[in-house]
Amino acid sequence: MMTAPFLRAAIASLPLTLLLLPLGSMADSACLSAAPSAVSSSSLTISEDDEQLLDLLGHQATATQARALLTYNQHASSINKPILGNYARLRLAALALKDGDTEFARQQLSEVEQNSPAAVDAALLLAESYRRDGDKERARAWFIRIAARFPGNPRAVSGLVLAGDDWRNQGADALALPVYNLALTKAAENLQALNQLSNEPDQLYRTLTNTVAGNSTTVMDQLVLAMVRDNDSEVLTATRQLMAAHHQHKCLDRRETDLHNAIQHATARDLTNGAFRTAAKREKTATEQEIADLQRILRNAPDADELKTQLADARERLKRLNTRLNKLGGTALPPALQQRKDQLALEKQQVESNLTNARRQVRKALQAQLPELETFYRNLAGEAQLGKAQLLQKKS
Repeated sequence: MMTAPFLRAAIASLPLTLLLLPLGSMADSACLSAAPSAVSSSSLTISEDDEQLLDLLGHQATATQARALLTYNQHASSINKPILGNYARLRLAALALKDGDTEFARQQLSEVEQNSPAAVDAALLLAESYRRDGDKERARAWFIRIAARFPGNPRAVSGLVLAGDDWRNQGADALALPVYNLALTKAAENLQALNQLSNEPDQLYRTLTNTVAGNSTTVMDQLVLAMVRDNDSEVLTATRQLMAAHHQHKCLDRRETDLHNAIQHATARDLTNGAFRTAAKREKTATEQEIADLQRILRNAPDADELKTQLADARERLKRLNTRLNKLGGTALPPALQQRKDQLALEKQQVESNLTNARRQVRKALQAQLPELETFYRNLAGEAQLGKAQLLQKKS
């Protein structure tokens, strides 16, 4: 039965959703001086109902699971129910199809949320239900619709090949040929996208830091899922570091804006004080010259009381001028602002280094995963081409 691998692949996407979603919310949190710490899966709330359902979904589908699946969707109140409930419905639909109850299967599949990571598998099972009912045209329409909505999902392209094979074996050549052609087109488009991503791997960073791949609508989303499912890949660690560095970079940008405003204010104040400083310096020079002249005259006329009074006044005026100049300060950046500027430069340098290291790890994971996906799409294209050749050979 072709539904089993689809279900297993759908459940395999759960770690990405559960692990990256909390991290994505950090970008909107209050700006902290330190980078946000990585959140692990152990910090998530997993209820007893969730644990039981996950354990059940991790085992081969059997009819005895139906009651537990129904009970979870009807009575569970877990915060994770909106996600896990879709997979429970998916398993119920698969069991119903196995028993031939296509109507119940479609009822369950209709309740799977369209934006859920399980949506592509639900659509494939829905197409399978129509195929089992003998409604070839509706099944074909659903396979085509799935490939259009999830063009980067290999299971969607694989569904086209399976549909083509099925209709070819049933003698429905008019239905099989356009489906084979569509599968070939989708496989070629995905291979082209992978090649572009290989040449420009930086495109992947935005997907890793700003979104949570779910339905794999694009090849990039599918590649993220494939890397996360790879036990040998360090992409999750690199992603946490990348997100933390991006968060810290945003904090530094805000602090840099604040510092720039403070420097601008200090500069504007210094310009205003500049005119007063210039005038005060000129007056100081004149006063110092006046003092020197009075001192020279008094050496020759020590009893000139009026000159002594003028000298005392001049000295007092010079003292006031020095005090005023000290208050106006110099033209250099205030020490506190200079310290902030130097510290910010050091922190920005460290963040840039963190970003570079994280990007290097993501690039490494990307390069390790690309060949496997490329081989998969080439094999799909080969299967579609073989089916088409056999179809055309039969016609000739």
